[in-house]
Amino acid sequence: MIIHWNSEKLNKALVRIDGAIVAGRYNLALKLAHRSLKQYYSSYISSNNIPTEQMQADNIRAMSIYICRHLMAHFRKYEIPYSERRLMFITLVSNVIFLSTMSLSSDSDDYFADKVMATYARENVNSIISYLMRYFG
Repeated sequence: MIIHWNSEKLNKALVRIDGAIVAGRYNLALKLAHRSLKQYYSSYISSNNIPTEQMQADNIRAMSIYICRHLMAHFRKYEIPYSERRLMFITLVSNVIFLSTMSLSSDSDDYFADKVMATYARENVNSIISYLMRYFG
């Protein structure tokens, strides 16, 4: 099922993440950030017919790599100057959120998200999805 994203859907997701942060539920905020990226990346991959090999459905790390490869190919094809740093930022942030979320879901209770990590995830989810929606949505 493809979920079509727009600014209203993004704002609803951000409000939920903000609510979790304000309530001090930082683990929940991180999970919501992960879910938002997963849903948006899935939608982006489906709507742009990006070929992917077998990949786990919730692996935002792999999805972000496929998206960045797709964007680099698009930029090169149309000779559009682009910042590789911006694209690497997408994969870097996705990797951080993915690893943090996986640490939360492990059996040990050694890892707890804090306000800084939750805020970092929220701000970067907003940046990534806004960037992709603005230029490629």
